Amino acid sequence: MKIKSDYESPLVMEKIEITESTFRKKDVPLEGLELHVQADYNVKNICKDVYEIILITIVSDEDENIYVYVKGKAVFHTQQKNMDILEKNTIAIMFPYIRSYISIITTQPGMAPIVLPAMNIIAMINNQKNKN
Repeated sequence: MKIKSDYESPLVMEKIEITESTFRKKDVPLEGLELHVQADYNVKNICKDVYEIILITIVSDEDENIYVYVKGKAVFHTQQKNMDILEKNTIAIMFPYIRSYISIITTQPGMAPIVLPAMNIIAMINNQKNKN
């Protein structure tokens, strides 16, 4: 099935998949835990106008009483040459899939699922670039 739109993006996601994931929960009370989200990414040009993006997201508390690791891979086709725009847009497109996957794998009896808040992808990418 093909869906047409007058507003098609020049950035096309060819595929997305979860390539690795881990969920661990220790047998401790969960009340009062403060979870932190870490994200890392890599963008690689695999051939003309085709890019592979790896997005790793980790959610855990300081003592790793809850630990979630998700690695996703997507392939995008675009003629966009500005890497800054390409990184921001591809990560912004991928993140909702990762966010949904984390909610699904953490839906366990006796535990509220982890629902990540919306994230400022531009700030995340700028922060990582400033660290390097």
